[in-house]
Amino acid sequence: MLLQRNPPLDHCIPPNTPHSVIQSLPTWQDNVDRAVEKPTQSKHLETCYPRFIIHPFLQPLIKSSLEALKASPEQTCLLFPSLRLAKAFQSYMRLQFPSSASERWESNCVSETLNAPPGYDIFAVLFPVEQRSLAMKFWTFSGAGISTRLAENCISRHDGNLELTLGLPTQPDHEYSNYYTLHSALSSVPEAKAKIKARFSGLDSDSGARSIRGVDGVSTSDVYLYPTGMNAIWNIHHMLHDVCKTSTDPRTILYVDSYKLLDTTNPGYHIFTNETLDDLELLLEDSNEKPILGLFTDFPGNPHLKSADLPRLRRLADKHNIPIIIDETAGCHLNVSVLKYADIVVGSLTKVFSGFANVLGGALLLNPSSHFYASFKAHLDANYEDDYFGADALVMELNSRGFEERLSTINRNAEALADWLFIRSKVGGEEKTVIEEVFYPKYQHRENYERCMRVVSAFEDDLESAKNKFQPGYSGIVAVSFTSLEAAKTFYESIQCYKGTTLGTVVTLLSPFIAIAFPPEKMDWVREHGMSEALVRFSVGLEDISRILNSAEAALFAAERC
Repeated sequence: MLLQRNPPLDHCIPPNTPHSVIQSLPTWQDNVDRAVEKPTQSKHLETCYPRFIIHPFLQPLIKSSLEALKASPEQTCLLFPSLRLAKAFQSYMRLQFPSSASERWESNCVSETLNAPPGYDIFAVLFPVEQRSLAMKFWTFSGAGISTRLAENCISRHDGNLELTLGLPTQPDHEYSNYYTLHSALSSVPEAKAKIKARFSGLDSDSGARSIRGVDGVSTSDVYLYPTGMNAIWNIHHMLHDVCKTSTDPRTILYVDSYKLLDTTNPGYHIFTNETLDDLELLLEDSNEKPILGLFTDFPGNPHLKSADLPRLRRLADKHNIPIIIDETAGCHLNVSVLKYADIVVGSLTKVFSGFANVLGGALLLNPSSHFYASFKAHLDANYEDDYFGADALVMELNSRGFEERLSTINRNAEALADWLFIRSKVGGEEKTVIEEVFYPKYQHRENYERCMRVVSAFEDDLESAKNKFQPGYSGIVAVSFTSLEAAKTFYESIQCYKGTTLGTVVTLLSPFIAIAFPPEKMDWVREHGMSEALVRFSVGLEDISRILNSAEAALFAAERC
């Protein structure tokens, strides 16, 4: 694969990719505008990450729903794939506006109106247009909205095509065309979901019936699929409330949207790092503190790529009878074995598991050796609702067949890029440079990460066969901080590669992570938590590594002369 030039603002990446979750953001300011929710100035929004903006496929469905429900001009609506999720949105809105009349957020079944495929429902919840900003917080941080593929299939059925549409690229010269020429989707949705569960559980390997996750008794029946990774986290959060029956005070190192979920739904939480675990221990010992709902951590963190001290967290959690939830999205279970430290592992399948960034999905896995297992399992089996749209499952299964081979190349490319950047950084010993620091598990709390790296040879009969197996690495994310914001901006805008916000893709992406994740008024908070505004994050792809390094070198040359 070759590095490609970035398309214009709001075009999809790669070009002509239906359901791409990567919206082109060519300039630093484009990212800042998204952070402050500034309306796009481009004439045509081709795509977006569906949790953040109402996707173009959904807009005609919302319009049809408003017409069918005879909504006033002062009303709009959001669409959900189940009555349970629609009611959850209603409850959220009532909490935000307790004095408003409850009928303002009624749930309305619009499945027939929107030509939903057989077996699928769609519910519209009306609300005043003036409440859109708060409503979108639920949409974004619950990940509970309807799928773009469900929307596409509704439109297709309205036009007379009753066959299930997968929405894959059709151009013969598309970057993904070779993969989709060599691989075809299954016809059975249940079979596709079963295969996804097997891969996520670590049972889909040459190790036979034993999972590669390093815990005995792992079963596909302990994997639960969700429409998005964020929806999996949202459901875990609700389960902990129901099962643990304490007030919420989750704490530790989280992906940015997990913070925002807690900001939206929580009475309070605390953030800890490896350097402040003594403070966490003191807080847990404090009898005057509120009961703790759970310890949440990413492994490794994103975007700083620091790895938590999982053994110590496990000891603290066991001592105080608190569950640990680990989001392994950034590391991936092929690289790291964290289930033995977790009560629940969660991941965004949208990222490296899919690789092609054209389908959403999430999953959680229960640890069968956890003493919370029985209560969590009983709750999920009684309350779990499969809202994962069938066409999304078919595409996710199709995409994930090659993810072990892809990740192997991504690991190698990312390490080569990280090493190249590190020796050119101030932390790496270079004095005359605009690169301050490289954030990568190899260079940030390396011992914590390597303690959890998967040992591939554990199930092998001989070393020779082990050489041909997937070799775990440090994942595909590399973040770089610069000595000035101007240098970071120049590097970002000079580099030749795709520029968008997701990760784990087969194509290399660059994102000014802090600029798009936090609005300007949160920058003091960002700095207080050890992050730099002058930071860019690579998600390294499958392209020839020499081309990736050449592109980085040219951008660095420009940054050093700005």
